Amino acid sequence: MATIRPLLLTLALLAVLGASSAAVAQLEIGFYSKTCLNAEDIVREEMVKIIAAAPSLAGPLLRLHFHDCFVRGCDASVLLDSTTHNVAEKDAKPNKSLRGFGSVERVKAPM
Repeated sequence: MATIRPLLLTLALLAVLGASSAAVAQLEIGFYSKTCLNAEDIVREEMVKIIAAAPSLAGPLLRLHFHDCFVRGCDASVLLDSTTHNVAEKDAKPNKSLRGFGSVERVKAPM
């Protein structure tokens, strides 16, 4: 039993590191710099307005984005809408407590 514990600990650590590196590899400052030069500024400005108007949304928005990055990287799947044949991740029971979808839609809206 004493030799199994270090092995299990090592495997658990490798699993955590593998999962976290997948999420980190997808995040990049300036990702949209060629396709939408002002994307980061637009998001920042809108988020400042949203949080100034509703400070209580700061935590839920942070939770929303970390929740989406938790398992298999940041794929924004929690932001997809349901269809007639598919229940979206955001409409699944465990995610009913997530808040801030309206704020995300506001940021994405055409100017």
